[in-house]
Amino acid sequence: MMSEQIFQRAILEAGRGQVVNTVEEIQERHDAVKEIEKKLLDLHQIYLDMAVLVDAQGEILDNIESQVNNAVDHVQRGTTALQNAKKLQKNSRKWMCIAIVILLIIVAIIVVGVLKPWKSS
Repeated sequence: MMSEQIFQRAILEAGRGQVVNTVEEIQERHDAVKEIEKKLLDLHQIYLDMAVLVDAQGEILDNIESQVNNAVDHVQRGTTALQNAKKLQKNSRKWMCIAIVILLIIVAIIVVGVLKPWKSS
């Protein structure tokens, strides 16, 4: 509608030369609008590509988060296992010392039992 008014005004005011100039001006505006449309479509495609990348990165981040959670779980279980092993080692040393003391007492009793008859002779 606007271009019709421009045409009518140009025809009334200046005739054919002005009409050609007006047509060129309209063509330039049309080309500019087409260029803007093309740039908007390019921008739209960029946003779509970014959405795909964000989605893919989101999956990667979810995977990393899952792996970190698994690592934390493994470390906690490892810490518990080390604490249990430390307790077992402490108890093992205690029982080993008790066994050595009992063995030494038994050896001492045997030695005393063997040496006592020899002293009597």
